[in-house]
Amino acid sequence: MSERQNAFTIKTNRLSDEVYNKLATYAKSRKLGDYISSLILRDLDDASTGRKAMEAQKTYEMFEHIKNELADLKALAQTTGFVSSDSFKEEEPSKVSQLKEGKVADLENISGSLDDDDLEEYSDF
Repeated sequence: MSERQNAFTIKTNRLSDEVYNKLATYAKSRKLGDYISSLILRDLDDASTGRKAMEAQKTYEMFEHIKNELADLKALAQTTGFVSSDSFKEEEPSKVSQLKEGKVADLENISGSLDDDDLEEYSDF
């Protein structure tokens, strides 16, 4: 950090004698700037921590809301018969069927045909 000229003058009549004496002690020892800087950095860090805690709380609340909405949708799907009750069972990873390697289709020999009847509906083209 570079050296700076005096940029601030604090004028107030609301300081208690105890606070004034503490500041005067730091000023006489030429450590007042460092002391004030450490207080401000501590306040900034506390504010950042509080902000992070609020963001974490909001994220948690959003996840809880989504979880509740999904539970409601599952219940609705089951009551309307849209899906069976077995559809939402969680499977163990070992029981989930694994995809097996397959064979690449040979597309060089394509067979099939189109009848004239098939082409009638596309006669506009």
